[in-house]
Amino acid sequence: MATFNQATVIGFVGDEPRIIQTQSNTAMASFAIATTERGYQRQDGTQVEDRTEWHNIVFFGKPAEVIGRYVHRGSSLFVQGKMRTRSYEDKDGIKRYVTEIIGDNFQLLDKKTNTSDVQPNNSVSSGQYNASGYQAPQAQNPKDDDLPF
Repeated sequence: MATFNQATVIGFVGDEPRIIQTQSNTAMASFAIATTERGYQRQDGTQVEDRTEWHNIVFFGKPAEVIGRYVHRGSSLFVQGKMRTRSYEDKDGIKRYVTEIIGDNFQLLDKKTNTSDVQPNNSVSSGQYNASGYQAPQAQNPKDDDLPF
């Protein structure tokens, strides 16, 4: 029987991505993405509150470099990757566990303001980055911006 490990999240970046160089001189980006399930009202009138989950995301190599340049706090992002759980010892010697999504590809979902790659605020218009490299968005018909989807 085959198995499959893939996680997909669409959410908002919670803080500026942390970019470091590993010992092997590979860029690593780490950040958290928030996803929210909207609350609702049950038939008996009980209100169920919104539920926000935070997902730890890690990218390595060229994607991490792109994230460092173009992804910022509040950016809307689509991320696909593999779930990994690792353990470490904290400063008190207690073994801790953390679950992360090791990213394979991502796509910026921020609203486009024009069709060029780089915006005046130094962010990328909606484009996709994966192992094969960043793909700039295709030029759109300006009337398409009025579509509700």
